Order: sequence, then structure tokens, then C-alpha cells
Amino acid sequence: MRSILIALPFVLAAAACGKTECEKYAEMEWKCGNYPASEETITRQAAQGMCMGAKEMEDDKSGVADHFRKEAECAAKHSDCVAYKACTDAAK
Repeated sequence: MRSILIALPFVLAAAACGKTECEKYAEMEWKCGNYPASEETITRQAAQGMCMGAKEMEDDKSGVADHFRKEAECAAKHSDCVAYKACTDAAK
């Protein structure tokens, strides 16, 4: 038990270093989206903002929030653009 308590801060610190689902989504949108280099910041910010907003919208009847949630799930599952694009295309 004592060793678990000693290791816990290290495990928590390591977990904090990982990217959130929305950060990963923004990364994949940038990496796989073929945007001009000059639009990197705005592309990442917009993707992350849409993802975060979608997570908060529980009663969205338009389907927009669900669309972004599904794409974020794809980003969490895939790190290569071909698989990510296939997943997001299937989610439409």
C-alpha cells in the first residue's frame, strides 16, 4: 500500500502531460486538413473550441455537437491521417 501512495504523484504527473481529446482533435485537424501554414493557429484554435463546445452541448438538436464529438473520438483513436479521415468520413 505504501508503494502505491509513493507512486501515485508520479502517475498523476504523467497523466497530466498527455493531450486532452480536444487537443488531439485540433492536432489531427491541422495535420490532416491541408491548410496553409499561415492558418495553423486559427485552425487549431477553432477545432479545439468546437470540440470543447460540443462536449458542453448536451441538448443540441441540430447534430452539430454530435458531429464534433464523433470527430474528436476519431482523433483519440487514430494518429495517421488515412485512418482518421476514414473514421471521420464514416461518422458523417
